Amino acid sequence: MPYHSAPLTCLVPGRLVPGHLVPGRLAIAIALASGAALSTPVLAQDAEQLASMTVVGDDLRATTESTESYQVASSTSANGLTLTPRQTPQSISFLTRQQMDDEAITSTTEAVERLPGVSAIRLDGTRTSFQSRGYTIRNFQFDGLQSNTSAFWPFGDAEWDTAIYDRVEVVRGATGLMTGVGDPSATVNFVRKKPLDEAAGSVTAAVGRWDRGRGVVDVSTPLDSEGRVGVRFVAAKDSSDSFMDGVENDRETLYGVIAAELTDNTELSVGIEYQHYDQDGAYIGVPQYYLDGGRTDFDRSTANNTDWANFFTENTRAFVDLTHHFDNGWSARAAYSYGDANYGLTYNYRGGYPDRETGVLYYTPSYATESYLVDYRGDRTQKNLHVSAEGPFTLFGREHQLGFGYMDLHEDYQINSRGPAGDVPALGSFSDRNDPALAEPVWGEWGLTDDTVTEQQGYYAVSRFSLADPVHFIVGARMTDWKIDQDYRGEREYEYDNEFTPYAGLIVDITDDLSAYASYTEIFNTQSERSPSGALLDPLEGINYEAGLKAELFDDRADVSFAVFHSQQDNLAVEIPGVFVAGTTDQAYTTTDGAEVEGFELEIAGEVADGVNLSASYALVDAEDADGEQLNTSYARQQAKLFASWQLPGRWSNLTLGGGARWQGDTYRDNDTPNGTEKIGQGDVFVADAMARYRINDNMSAQLNVTNLFDEEYYSQLGFYSQGIYGEPRSALLSLTYDF
Repeated sequence: MPYHSAPLTCLVPGRLVPGHLVPGRLAIAIALASGAALSTPVLAQDAEQLASMTVVGDDLRATTESTESYQVASSTSANGLTLTPRQTPQSISFLTRQQMDDEAITSTTEAVERLPGVSAIRLDGTRTSFQSRGYTIRNFQFDGLQSNTSAFWPFGDAEWDTAIYDRVEVVRGATGLMTGVGDPSATVNFVRKKPLDEAAGSVTAAVGRWDRGRGVVDVSTPLDSEGRVGVRFVAAKDSSDSFMDGVENDRETLYGVIAAELTDNTELSVGIEYQHYDQDGAYIGVPQYYLDGGRTDFDRSTANNTDWANFFTENTRAFVDLTHHFDNGWSARAAYSYGDANYGLTYNYRGGYPDRETGVLYYTPSYATESYLVDYRGDRTQKNLHVSAEGPFTLFGREHQLGFGYMDLHEDYQINSRGPAGDVPALGSFSDRNDPALAEPVWGEWGLTDDTVTEQQGYYAVSRFSLADPVHFIVGARMTDWKIDQDYRGEREYEYDNEFTPYAGLIVDITDDLSAYASYTEIFNTQSERSPSGALLDPLEGINYEAGLKAELFDDRADVSFAVFHSQQDNLAVEIPGVFVAGTTDQAYTTTDGAEVEGFELEIAGEVADGVNLSASYALVDAEDADGEQLNTSYARQQAKLFASWQLPGRWSNLTLGGGARWQGDTYRDNDTPNGTEKIGQGDVFVADAMARYRINDNMSAQLNVTNLFDEEYYSQLGFYSQGIYGEPRSALLSLTYDF
């Protein structure tokens, strides 16, 4: 029996049955896993066939994989309280399992860049930077547990497979209560799939352009006759060549989870996931200028790499989650995760400007570029604990909500590197990938590059007061301690004690379906960007305001929101064009005070007509420094995203058609060129996608996805190190799914 479609509801703690939802039940699912798989669109099935399907131990109202919807009923990501999107006084958006399946979204990078108000820049073949509301996104969570991620050292966090996730949540604006950092950009939360209480599974196989092959196996089954213990296993594998010469990608994923009801009121889950990613021909961007100062115009297939260049990463994360529901409506949760990651990057950084005739790279007409040959190895350990409680209380004859908790995060990573043992050769010709000068060198001895330990502890409390039937006031605060010990071109210690982060929000229900809200948060966030000397920048500090309207339309099947926001910051990280961190090819930064960001966002998500799902959004952001100069112009000030699917009615009901578009405004940045510093950029970018799915019978479906339908030629990144990376040309993925 397929598990992909059916309304999910709850009658008792930790168990789902169709037809009724019980508010306030926070059930926890857990996992024990391992599996190798492939993921591609998992196809929705007939809801009647799944009428008895349930999920063991999840936040029942939020699970999306069987709802056939682009809407999520509730979330705790914003402030720790279980609230509907309309009752959350911040901008919150979702990418549901159904939308991921419809769009054939298979990597975490694809998932995040599809979220409303979020932009992604592929810095090179190993690193991706995400941005929202004018700032880099640094806060990522897995099932609500914080995970430090950074594009500075590429541990592969952006390359994970989405086969194991039920949904992706994004809260735009500061979320200091739940993350310890009042970052004005956004917090992204990946929520894993949970066991079902009836045996179900699916197998998916897919083929696509550039010799892509993909497959997914997803199986869930109860381990006892009463359905109190369930297990789920997901395995995925995805391999392909690339539109760029010499680039090959391979990703393997294993995930297992077991969830058990220890008593009628207590749930325990334990799980583990493993992800491995390997890229042969690891690349950086291609030069944008010839030595004579003219612009280059390379084919999209041109890659700045060598045959021996390689990037790999392995991530293993184990987690345990225990939840107890008290008879008075309160619940308590203890969650812990342990993550171990490692990566390797071996490549030849080829910078400079090619001679138009010979292809030889130069920094100046008299100075030929030397090879920057480097071999990195990194290891990272993360430990995360979150203990919390939530429940109702009565004051002045009205019922309110209270939540509080403790979080503890420990991260330790070490980076070692080595260079060539002998003399560094010249680069030779950029246009000849078989140039003998590009041969892999004999490597020297390993040496320490970076050894950093980060510790963060925080206590928080938040309450939602019902001032009147239509008026609710949310207030909260957090106290956080930070300590960072770093050995990076010299030993440094950073310590911040008793950092206070307040939170306040007001929601007024104008009608039964429409609410107005306003919120205030403060900003304090340590930064991973570095100065030219290699020192971490001072923490970002400031304030963030937001106000807007939210509505539930189409019989509450769709959420609509409008938000305006304004933030002010000091110590904002700003790139220094053409300047690198000493001894590296990493971008160097400085800080600016008095930066201001403002803008607005529009969004609709859900079922807008029978069989029609829609996700549409528009965002505009304006970021300026104290002198009125634009900031972070490499990210678009405007963006719009749209995707819709339509299951045809009547005798055509086996057919679902879908399509969408992604648009962003112009971007630019200052770059070093042979002519001096110049602005380099591109105009508007419009990319269209299409999808068709046909249900062959009750158990089998076929789906075709075409990405970049009109083969738009554009840069996904332009100007980083005076180079550029093309966006992916038109591609297609054909998949076949069998559900059982």
